[in-house]
Amino acid sequence: MARLAPAFLLGGIVAVIGLAMLVITDASDPFDRAIIDAVRDRDVSNVLAFLGPVTELGSTGAVIVVAMLTFAVGAAIGPWRLGLIGAVTIGLASLGVELVKSTVARDRPSLLEPIIVEHGFSFPSGHATLSMVAYGVLGVLVSRSRLAPALRTAIVFALGVLVVLVGASRVWLGVHFPTDVIAGWIAGGVVAVLYASLTRSVSREPAVAAADADQAAPRSDPPAAG
Repeated sequence: MARLAPAFLLGGIVAVIGLAMLVITDASDPFDRAIIDAVRDRDVSNVLAFLGPVTELGSTGAVIVVAMLTFAVGAAIGPWRLGLIGAVTIGLASLGVELVKSTVARDRPSLLEPIIVEHGFSFPSGHATLSMVAYGVLGVLVSRSRLAPALRTAIVFALGVLVVLVGASRVWLGVHFPTDVIAGWIAGGVVAVLYASLTRSVSREPAVAAADADQAAPRSDPPAAG
């Protein structure tokens, strides 16, 4: 995974820039229209009605709570810098989203009447980006914790599903185009992978991690005093 990280980061950045160019030139309109029409079909829309409350899990308030939880989890698994860097990463990602929104300056969808009203620019989706960053960073910390492997996997999987649902909710609500959400997921994923890569060196000491991984490994006693 560590060797794949640079390629993923570069590919993600290129993908977001590519999507931005498609948006600016209106080349993404047919794709966006097809997805929005499908999601807002009456039968499909009724099934997706549960996404209304789910969208709040990607709101600014929810992300702040996750940032605080990230700091707490990082401090618990040690070193505490893991949590601090995670919380700061989430905050910086929020500023980055606003910068990109202002640069691309895409208006909100007007194809259908939105279920809720949102103001500001549309690309990328802040909810999709920040939920990917916040829950992604939290997932990295959980994966490095000493919880049982099955529990770690279940939590990380649940966080991933949550990110997908938050992004989908933005399209269903009519406040974002699908390409806004896809760009948000990719950008957030890049930030989460960058966090994982940069904090690898401040994870638990290699010797401790190795001992945890191999309980049968021989251990030397500390030298006697004197």
